[in-house]
Amino acid sequence: MAVLAMVLTVFNACTKDELKTAPDEGLTKTSKADVYLENGYLAFKDMNAVDSTITFLSKMTRQEKDAWEQKIGLKSARYEFDILFDEYEKLASKEEFLKFKSKYADQLKFNEMDETDCSIDYPYESTYYASVMNNKGIFKVGLSLFKYTKENQIIVLDGDMKKLENLSAYANDKTVLVSKKLKDGGQYTSNSCLENFGNWHYVSGITDRRLINEIWINEWVYWNHPYGSPTYVTKGFQYYLHQASQKNTLLGGWSNYSTTYVAQNVLWKAGSGVTMQAYCGTSPEVNPDFNWIIYTYETNQTYSGGADLNYLPRPLFSIQADVSCRGFDGITYPILWKNHSVFP
Repeated sequence: MAVLAMVLTVFNACTKDELKTAPDEGLTKTSKADVYLENGYLAFKDMNAVDSTITFLSKMTRQEKDAWEQKIGLKSARYEFDILFDEYEKLASKEEFLKFKSKYADQLKFNEMDETDCSIDYPYESTYYASVMNNKGIFKVGLSLFKYTKENQIIVLDGDMKKLENLSAYANDKTVLVSKKLKDGGQYTSNSCLENFGNWHYVSGITDRRLINEIWINEWVYWNHPYGSPTYVTKGFQYYLHQASQKNTLLGGWSNYSTTYVAQNVLWKAGSGVTMQAYCGTSPEVNPDFNWIIYTYETNQTYSGGADLNYLPRPLFSIQADVSCRGFDGITYPILWKNHSVFP
C-alpha cells in the first residue's frame, strides 16, 4: 500500500466528525471506532488510523490542537513540548540556555556533540508520533501497546500494561519487543535516520539560517484484532522525509524556531516498483520540524502463536526532491538518495 505525502489512503474519509467525543469528553469508544481514548492514551484500530489522525492534526493550528486534546482528555507529547518551547523561545543568552538545559535534562533532548547547537528536541527515539502519543510516549495500535523512550521503541503485543511498567521482569517474554538503536548487519533497527544528505545545508548570502533534510524509516509489528483476538500479526514500515531548520541567535549558537518547510518535485522508488511522485508542497508553520510521508507498506500474517515477529525486510529505496524552508527566502536546492541502478 503506497501512501503519497499527506494523502493517506484512509484520510479522505477522516474528518472531525469521525473523531467524535462522547458526553464524558472522551472519544467515542465503540467496536467500530478507529481511534478512542483509553487509560490516558490514544488507542487506534490500525496504523492507517494513526497516520490519518496525525495528518488530521497537522492541518490544525496549535490552539485547535490544544482545544481538541482538552476536549478528549489527552495530554500529548506535542502539547508538553510546546509548553517548554514557549519558555525556550524567551531565552536571551547562552547562560539562560544552559540553566534551561539543566532544568529540563530529563524532559528534552539536547545535542551534546556540538556546543554551538542550542536546539531542543522531543525526548523520544522517534518524534513522528509526538502528536498522538501521550506525554509518557505511549499509544496503542490494535491490541498492542507502543512506548517510545529516548533510546528505544517498546512494543507489548498483547497490550499488558504490567509488562510495559516492569520490562526487566519480562525480558524473555516473546510478546515484549524492545528495539534499540544499535547497528545490526549494517542497518539500524526500528526507527532510524537512513540519510541526512551531508548534514546541515547553508545558502549563499544567508548566514543566519540552516536546514537539514533526512530520510527516516519507521518499522512496526502489532497484533490486530478484527474478531476480538490476535488473529493477525501486522507488520509494516514507512519512509518519510524529515526537515528541520535552525537560526543563529543570541544564545550563542543555533536554535529552533517556528517556520514553514518546502518539498517539491518529489520522486521516489521502492523495491522493484516504478518511480512515483509524492505531492508535498509547503508545510504549515511548525516547530521544531516537519515530516512528509513518502511510502508506507503494511501486511498481515496469520498468527498461530509461533509466528515470526521480526520486522519486514527493507526494500531498496530512492528519492529526489527540491527542498527549502521559509528562512531561505524561496531558494530551493536538490537532494538525491539513490539506491537503485536506474532512478528516477
